[in-house]
Amino acid sequence: MILKQAKEYFELGVITGFSAVRDPLQDRCWMLVIEGKEGRSWTLQTATKIDKSYASLDSLMGEVENIAGRVSSFSIAV
Repeated sequence: MILKQAKEYFELGVITGFSAVRDPLQDRCWMLVIEGKEGRSWTLQTATKIDKSYASLDSLMGEVENIAGRVSSFSIAV
């Protein structure tokens, strides 16, 4: 899912949450998983349909704020 579509889905109420997961292809990087209704999920991608990778959680959270307008809480699972 690209950023524009993620914003549209959020406004429509399709998105229920976000998760940060380790990028399996880039060491020490993160990917943003967008969680939706009915158990659906998508990885945020670039305009060329490549999975986006973030070097820091701060930059990943900035992307969540870009989509949702805010981040009210953040949890870490191991």
